[in-house]
Amino acid sequence: MLSHKKIATYGTALLAVSIALSGCSQSGSDGTPSAGTTEPGAPQTVPELNITEPVTVKLYSHYAAINNENDLNALFSTVNQKHPNIKIELIKGITLNDMIAAGEVPDLIATTHFYMNGLLPLGVASDLNAFVKTYKVDLGQFEPQAVNAVKSYGKNGELYGIPYTLNYGVLLYNKEIFNKFGVPFPKDGMTWEEAIDLGKRLTRKDGETQFIGLDLGTDRTLARGYSLGTVDKQGKAAFDSDGYKKMFGLMKSVYEIPGMIGDKNKYTYGVDYLIKDQKLAMFPSWLAAITSRLKTAEEGGQTFDWDVAGHPVFSDKPGVGREIEFQSLMVPPTAKNKEAAYRVILTMIGEESQEVMNKDRNLTILNKPELRTQYASTTNIFKNKNLSGVFSVRPAEAPIASEYDSENYKFLREATESMIFGGVDINSALRTANEKANKHIEEVKAR
Repeated sequence: MLSHKKIATYGTALLAVSIALSGCSQSGSDGTPSAGTTEPGAPQTVPELNITEPVTVKLYSHYAAINNENDLNALFSTVNQKHPNIKIELIKGITLNDMIAAGEVPDLIATTHFYMNGLLPLGVASDLNAFVKTYKVDLGQFEPQAVNAVKSYGKNGELYGIPYTLNYGVLLYNKEIFNKFGVPFPKDGMTWEEAIDLGKRLTRKDGETQFIGLDLGTDRTLARGYSLGTVDKQGKAAFDSDGYKKMFGLMKSVYEIPGMIGDKNKYTYGVDYLIKDQKLAMFPSWLAAITSRLKTAEEGGQTFDWDVAGHPVFSDKPGVGREIEFQSLMVPPTAKNKEAAYRVILTMIGEESQEVMNKDRNLTILNKPELRTQYASTTNIFKNKNLSGVFSVRPAEAPIASEYDSENYKFLREATESMIFGGVDINSALRTANEKANKHIEEVKAR
């Protein structure tokens, strides 16, 4: 397999060749829409994009939770109905790096916001500004935070992806545990301090069973909910900051609760501990993730009394929950079936497709609150549940994404564990993580 640096060089070369080819002709013979070719003042019409010949659009899912034919159908059923000549093939069993090395790239790449940054050095993202202009895509119809986030990757104004589905932070809780111990249910958008207080009252042993009141999730997810990245705007490590110190203070108050640390230093429990084991009272998660888990549990006959609430918020950011998370479609510059790929995107972001997707288990990216209340309505998962409360908080701004994140988050985890198990004070733990991160950044730059 090629090294990361060689892959990046190869990808850049691919991108350069593609740009050179498209620059030879204004007609867009490679399938790239040509913008700016009409005379000033001429009527602006949206060109038709009818795919009249059978074509297979190869789709690669890069951590976008498209794993099988059921996932494909849940997302692309409207595309299949409207454009029977387009077959969408999910590429599996090969890495994207290996595809690039073999000279074969997909026509579409689906990825989450968090992982888009890692794709750019591979040269598999084309600038979609011309596509937006040519086909009059209204970016204002999308969740604004998603548009701002995807634009942040374009250092010179490039637009590398088109958002198509949104995820939302949610607090899932087991009502049976609350009722068992006579503790009031969570409120929509309560502060983390309030959630932690409830967690303290529910972290107790009953007979031989140890109940956990609140699992915060990982240090990374808590940090991102506070819009904290691993680097600052100057490209330096950001761990030794007031934001991280506040976040670590919240974590410390949780892990000091008697009973919170389990056997073998277990301190995170996860959604299955709530749904399957039913020993966890509250878990902050993603709406799409719990929808999938709850549906699977229900189909397996594993039911219990649960509900959802708006995601907890930081006290200095009232009404603002977990960070924005969404999926986007990208078109590689060397894709072989660009026009069909564009047709797929245009259909996917249309209101009809968005309504169908949204009623299943893919939350609409459209900024339409009335659609969100219909989320997963065909599954009845949220019937008589507090779904509207989930949307009572706004998503936080996404933190700065960095090519150093993968390694830097390891340093953050080490800092967390040194605080929990080693008795290291917050300032020292974060200072050490900051030093490690800055050293890593300098090493990468020197390669």
